[in-house]
Amino acid sequence: MKYISTFFCFFIAATTFAQLTVKPTNTQDSDNYVYVDGTVLFVKQQTNLIKNNDTLKASLYLRNEAQLIQATDATSNNTGNGVMSVFQEGTSDNFEYNYWSSPVGIPVAQPGNAAFGAGSLKVPQDRLISTSITDMNYNGDDGTASPFKIAKKWINTYVIDINDYANWTQVQFERTINAGEGFTMKGTSGTDPTTVHGVQNNPGSAQRYDFRGRPHNGSVTPTLLAPNDIALVGNPYPSALDLNYFLLENSGSGTLTTACNVSGIPIIKKNSTSGIAYFWDMDKTVDSHNLNEYNGGYGAYSPNNDCSGMGTYVPPTFFRYNDNGEIVNSGNQQAEGDTQYRRFLPIAQGFFVKAPAMTGAEILSVSFSNRHRVFVKEGVANQSYFDRPTSESYLAINENLVISNNVLPKLRLNIAFDDLYTRQLALAFNDNASPAIEPAMDAINLDGISSDAGFLHQGDSYIIDTRPFDIEDRLPLYLNLSSQRDLSFRINNFENFDTENVYIYDKQTEEYHSVKDTYFYISLPAGDYSDRFELTFKNTNEDLEVSEEIASSFDVFQNNTNAQLSISNPLQIDLNSIEVFDMTGKRILSSMNLNTQSQYTYPTSKFAQGVYVVRITTKDNISTTKKISIFKGR
Repeated sequence: MKYISTFFCFFIAATTFAQLTVKPTNTQDSDNYVYVDGTVLFVKQQTNLIKNNDTLKASLYLRNEAQLIQATDATSNNTGNGVMSVFQEGTSDNFEYNYWSSPVGIPVAQPGNAAFGAGSLKVPQDRLISTSITDMNYNGDDGTASPFKIAKKWINTYVIDINDYANWTQVQFERTINAGEGFTMKGTSGTDPTTVHGVQNNPGSAQRYDFRGRPHNGSVTPTLLAPNDIALVGNPYPSALDLNYFLLENSGSGTLTTACNVSGIPIIKKNSTSGIAYFWDMDKTVDSHNLNEYNGGYGAYSPNNDCSGMGTYVPPTFFRYNDNGEIVNSGNQQAEGDTQYRRFLPIAQGFFVKAPAMTGAEILSVSFSNRHRVFVKEGVANQSYFDRPTSESYLAINENLVISNNVLPKLRLNIAFDDLYTRQLALAFNDNASPAIEPAMDAINLDGISSDAGFLHQGDSYIIDTRPFDIEDRLPLYLNLSSQRDLSFRINNFENFDTENVYIYDKQTEEYHSVKDTYFYISLPAGDYSDRFELTFKNTNEDLEVSEEIASSFDVFQNNTNAQLSISNPLQIDLNSIEVFDMTGKRILSSMNLNTQSQYTYPTSKFAQGVYVVRITTKDNISTTKKISIFKGR
């Protein structure tokens, strides 16, 4: 008998439901589904999805960058044994990792969010049907695009110490990945020409996966961290996530009155993380499963304590190293100085967070909330990109979303080590910050190696420093070398900021080296050089030379015959004051705001006979003193 299905389809255009139930009709062959194409489906309360008679058909489809957003956390228990289907594309081949987080859980009898397993991922065949992995027990090193296989050997979750591989937990295809937990998974080899909505399943190194399950919703609490612990988490929802909102709410203490949306709800902060998100990336040209041949690193994103801004992102330093932390050969690192933003996390993106280094204070669990959800599409014209962003422009399609187009003023300093790899540091200027380390502003270096650099704070290395701009600042640099290195320093770029010059000051030689438009090269043997070098904006040696030149230019002459003090200003320096003091320190003459005259004269007939001190002060606060003698003629 020929199988015939009738589908009841909703083509949604920004439609809002109080709650959404999708279920087949009573007849055996009448199945229903909701199909959302390229827009947002807003459900105020919960969803109830009942599986179709044809189990290959989902109850809810999100296609062509469509997303599901649900409202309050209070009505968060999605129910039913049916599934939602949403696509996401990886950016790795069979040798590199993407960091993931599932937007769905496997339907279970109990309402609410459920766990997920990578073995439940499917590969699209058309806009409705996806097929399962062909070999669920495959445990080789490589996954393949056609037939679709995932190498379960490389699927891991993580909590505690990022530099200890013993803390990675291999989960393979087990359905133990809870909502909000991140997991690693390598991509697939080969290609898959199947095309849906104009996107190929796998053109090579970019496998598309179909996440099918009950959509996650409401409050999501993936893990509880202890001080300094590190956890792999991720966007748990079938929509984009406002990473600024999430990081600000999960760091520090007190209340942030700057609202993240037009509803004006203040942010009640909790001490869960450092307020920084870290993203793993790898060199896609390296084809190896051996740890000592991996070429990758962690980029860092700081919201700069601003919910509406685009934050500061520092790309990872790519390097390869042995078990002793030594660089073993060159790394083709990610393009330096790209202006990359991470504010809007796409569906299924995983990332690391670090608990604060607190003592005697309770560290609360990391939590996601529906209020962090936004509808922001991925693509060329916006700021949501899986794995790594590539564009400065964005398109935020959410009327409650507050976005500042202003880029926080910043500069980026590149420090190269033997032309093997480069560490990039970002110095961001925020008038609401302080020079001290603050949550959601300053980013510690998560994967420091044996020869590395950063901004020095309390003995630690930071790759993002957020503070107010002060031209008098002198920022100490962390620099630790495990072996002799040839180093080069240079400003990579400025963003919404410029200054006359930037220097690296060597405290040992007392020399200033400009790095704004040129390189400063130095070769150093192994050793700890932290606090020897400073980044600064003023060359005080030059200032001293200029001051001495200005100070020596003034000519002070006392004409006792005419009882007149004359002061010559041949460079026509803008003067603030001329003062005369007697030898007891009493000021007997004060002339202020003198501007730029070339000559000043003052009568001295009423001065008693004796020695006096004349002090000249410029508008730039350069001072010089001269002595004069006054005597009365007979």
